[in-house]
Amino acid sequence: MRLPDPWKIAFAYLLLSLAWILGSDRLLLNLAPSPQALTFWQSVKGLVFVLLSGGLILFLTQAFERKWQRNLQSWKTSEERFRTLLENSRELIYLLDREGHIRYVSPNVGQVLNYDPLGHTRQNLRVLDFVHPEDRPYAEAALEDLLRHPGEVREYRLRILDGWGRARVVRVWGKNLLRDPTVQGIVLNVMDETEIEEERSRFKGVLEALPGVVYQARVTEGQDPAYAPLFYASPQSETLFGYLAESLLQDPAFYFQKVHPEDRAGLEETVRRAVAEPGKVQVYTYRFLHGKRKTWVWLRDTLVFDPETRLLTGYTYDVSQEVEQETRFRTLAETAPALILLWQLESLEDPESARLVFANPMVTETTGYTPEELASRPIWELVHPADRETVRNRGLARLRGENPPARYAFRILAKGGEVRWLDYSAARVEVMGKPAILGVGLDITEAKEKELALEAFARVSLALRRSEDLKEMMEHALDAALGALEAPVGSILLYDRDTGRLEEAASRGWLKHIPTPPTLAEEGMVARAFQGEVVVSPDLKNDPRVRPGAKPLVPEGFSGVVVPILAGTEPIGALTLAWPHPRTPTPAEVERAQLIAEAMGNAVRRANLRRKLAQRVEQLEALRAIDQAILASLDLAPSLEVLLDKIFLLPVDAAAFFLYKPEEKALVFSASRGFRNPKAFAPRSLRLGQGHVGRAALLGEKVAVDDLEKEPGSHPAFTRQEALVSERAYPLLARGKLLGVLAVFTRRPWDLSPDEEEFLEALVGQSALALDSIQTLRELQKSQRELEAAYELTLLGWAKAVELRDQETAGHTERVTELTLRLARALGVPEEDLDHIRRGAILHDVGKIAIPDAILLKPGPLTEEEWGVMRLHPVYAHEWLSGIPFLKKALEIPYCHHERWDGSGYPRGLKGLEIPLSARIFAVVDVYDALTSDRPYRKAWPRERALAYLKEQAGKQFDPEVVAAFLRMMAGEGLETTP
Repeated sequence: MRLPDPWKIAFAYLLLSLAWILGSDRLLLNLAPSPQALTFWQSVKGLVFVLLSGGLILFLTQAFERKWQRNLQSWKTSEERFRTLLENSRELIYLLDREGHIRYVSPNVGQVLNYDPLGHTRQNLRVLDFVHPEDRPYAEAALEDLLRHPGEVREYRLRILDGWGRARVVRVWGKNLLRDPTVQGIVLNVMDETEIEEERSRFKGVLEALPGVVYQARVTEGQDPAYAPLFYASPQSETLFGYLAESLLQDPAFYFQKVHPEDRAGLEETVRRAVAEPGKVQVYTYRFLHGKRKTWVWLRDTLVFDPETRLLTGYTYDVSQEVEQETRFRTLAETAPALILLWQLESLEDPESARLVFANPMVTETTGYTPEELASRPIWELVHPADRETVRNRGLARLRGENPPARYAFRILAKGGEVRWLDYSAARVEVMGKPAILGVGLDITEAKEKELALEAFARVSLALRRSEDLKEMMEHALDAALGALEAPVGSILLYDRDTGRLEEAASRGWLKHIPTPPTLAEEGMVARAFQGEVVVSPDLKNDPRVRPGAKPLVPEGFSGVVVPILAGTEPIGALTLAWPHPRTPTPAEVERAQLIAEAMGNAVRRANLRRKLAQRVEQLEALRAIDQAILASLDLAPSLEVLLDKIFLLPVDAAAFFLYKPEEKALVFSASRGFRNPKAFAPRSLRLGQGHVGRAALLGEKVAVDDLEKEPGSHPAFTRQEALVSERAYPLLARGKLLGVLAVFTRRPWDLSPDEEEFLEALVGQSALALDSIQTLRELQKSQRELEAAYELTLLGWAKAVELRDQETAGHTERVTELTLRLARALGVPEEDLDHIRRGAILHDVGKIAIPDAILLKPGPLTEEEWGVMRLHPVYAHEWLSGIPFLKKALEIPYCHHERWDGSGYPRGLKGLEIPLSARIFAVVDVYDALTSDRPYRKAWPRERALAYLKEQAGKQFDPEVVAAFLRMMAGEGLETTP
């Protein structure tokens, strides 16, 4: 218990007095033993007591004064704070007496209600005077209610009038404190709810204006949310459902009984999921039996649950028209022959979040993707990489509300990599309140590919007409082809049948850095194209078909195609195109490349024909000029100069005429051109057989030397001084008489085409006619026949020698020679080549002379080592016969008749067309005769079995065309299978 301050002072004084009396008396007795001293010290003691007690009272009084000042200041601060709160609060405080007169009102009444806070002090005011007239009886009853319940807090809601004359809705909390001595009145706490009421009215108006029904249910813990009782449903229930709201509020199960049985479980699960996932909006569309129309209507519920208030709020609205439209759209989309798709952005800030939300069956049928696969990947991945950026930019622009082109064509990629063209139209729509793009695409692949093929053909054809020069034509054509097929890398290689060389006509990209092979001997994709094959490679770097010499220069990550360039049916070149990954050529693009190559081939053929025609005209004019020169002068020197003029129309570097002097039996230098030091021309006179010129005169036929470094002739120093590389020496023969020799030189490898060599030989013949007479020609022809006869007898002697050594082949030579000539004629071999073929057939086994008897005459099978020796007999034949000019062309059969079409033969492993035609013909006849002849180790095969074997080996061991001709010949002539 705390003592009042006066009591504290009195109690302190009492303690001081008691302590002083008890202590001071004992002290005085000790200090003043005499009465006089005691009296003196008694007076001093009293004076000290007065001073001490006065000081104590003063100290305590000041201390309590300071404490009271602090409490007073604290009370004033609290009062000021309370007053500030009242003045700035929207709540009002009234103090009333028993009759309702106002005794106090908070100062903020002026701010809230526009009344004077001190008005009750100037006149006697009752609180009922400020109540709205319509609510006055209620207010009087409320006042009486407060009087009947002293000490209890009572709550009321009514309207009052403010100082502006407006009605205000207030909530009043009252408490009767008349019995409290400190208050002695009725306290009212008034809160203005006018704005809340107005907001409530507006909200109610909004709810009642909505076309759907808003409802709320409070879900308690452990309760099934689907059947929680509703405590509110907006008045539209009767219109939307056909039932009064009271029916829904009274029985939670009533509503679910009207839901279609197929949809009921789904709706219940949606309600439960809304409570299980608080704050997440759940949507469900279902059918409901309308109470008045007695028909099923489509409704959509949107639900959300607040876990703090446990309130489940839902909004239900009619979507019958929307569902019917969607059904019609879906039916149309599913039966339409076009691709119909709808896509949205899952995140407006992320273009890669574009996903399909709808795709009709035609989309899955065209692309090969399932609906799940389509929905799981960005829509841009369906678009061809070359068109992806354009389609994405236009789609996003339309989604933003811009107006890019609404219709255009682009490519899509099917699941298997197939490219399809779409004629696409797009429009912006709203789906679930979010912008979306509705696209319709017609598959125009077939028409577009035809259009692109025609366009590519037109572009290349136009490019080919820009120049008459073949090199420029190919440059322009390659650029057009790369543009038409969107390829960054490409090349054109052309094959010159006359020279047998492969040349680069044009190249772009990294193919520029890959050297062109001089021939088609090396296996590779280009070599395959020259066999008529269209070679497609998805990965050039790792393709085993790429030429080994080129593979290190091929970069990673490129696909390509090599297409033959045909002139009619003959391959004359190859078009190569390459694309970076992931691009690979489609079948349609390969077809376009073939069409482009066909246009190139026709252009090359036309250019070659024009070039050859111009050469022919030039050559005819040259021959005419020679004729005129001969007729114009009997002097040989001018004619030789004219001949040299015309010879230098050809790509030669030097030429010289040597005239034959019969009396000297020598060839004498007569004219020359193209030599660097003509005055020092070394060979002024040559004997017959001396050097290449003498050999040409002696043999009476052309002497061809391709490497003068190895075979420099009679004057090596002069040959090296002039840097001559190759030579052709032509005997000038007229009417069988040697007139001289024309020697032609080049300072590079000999590369005249057959047409050019033909013209050169025409010049040689024209020269010979001007230099001698018919008698000389006859003598020469006689000499030539004698020489040929001697050669023929020699050949037959060699053949007989082989037969005498190898009894198993007796009669074989005559048979195969006759049959080979028949087959050659059947294949259209010119008559002038048949003599060479005949000689080659006679000498086909001449190399066996060098084979030891132990191997050649061995009765049993040969070992691998023995076979190695036996396979050398074509090499021996070549070594023996290659030095005889007369047998040079005949040497093809002895040297090459054991080569195989697939390249597995010997001695050189030639393949396909690399094998001379005469050897390919003889190989078929030779095997046929061997199979149909008796051998010590087997009997002869029947004719049909041997022919079947030839047919089986066509394309492996033999040329398929030669085999086919042989089979036709055998069937037509009915030859015997045995000799």
